[in-house]
Amino acid sequence: MKGTNKGIVLALSLGLAQAGVALAEPSYLIYPSSPTVFRFDVNHYELIHAGQPKFDSGYAIANEMLWDCIGERVPIEVYRAPHLVGFEPSSSGINEFVTYSNQFDIVVDGFGVGSRTLGNLCLRFWPDPARTAAILSLDGLTTDRLTIPLPSLEVTTPLANGYYSDTRSHAFSWVGAPAMQIIVFSDKDADGAFAGTPTCRIVANDAAVPVSEATWGRVKALYR
Repeated sequence: MKGTNKGIVLALSLGLAQAGVALAEPSYLIYPSSPTVFRFDVNHYELIHAGQPKFDSGYAIANEMLWDCIGERVPIEVYRAPHLVGFEPSSSGINEFVTYSNQFDIVVDGFGVGSRTLGNLCLRFWPDPARTAAILSLDGLTTDRLTIPLPSLEVTTPLANGYYSDTRSHAFSWVGAPAMQIIVFSDKDADGAFAGTPTCRIVANDAAVPVSEATWGRVKALYR
């Protein structure tokens, strides 16, 4: 029962328990290798500041840390992004890793409770603005396809507190669109489409295109 309860908490904290569609065709944790800001759903997460109860300096970025309000825990999966530089509330209600680069590694992370195999995996890309033409390069192969199948991911490496994770990275770049949204999901019905709310997504912006100074300031500070 304890393991079952933990699985329920994790599913809620990752936003998987949305509806039958989400359960039938789940999406998974994904983040960029480049510097990134995590925009969070305020119904799932909150920021804890230095001096407040639950604050843990080991998870602090600029004297604030992220807290999972539903799971009542530190969302360690978010901190797995290798160059996480800060947090912002999401205006869309979707959890997303925002980066300002059109060239980085996409990291697919099988974080979850227990070992498992993630099959029928696909990367799904949405150029922004919609219908903007884009040419993608994934692992050295150029394509204009917006759904790209991936090999299965075996998740067998134990972490603390009963969680497991294995990752796989894919070298990615694109040209032609100012921005790109990216998710990874299991395409159970093999139609190449995804419906529902993803666990999280990457929102990548071409650094040559003007962006919000509030978010960009956190990223460019790394290079001063």
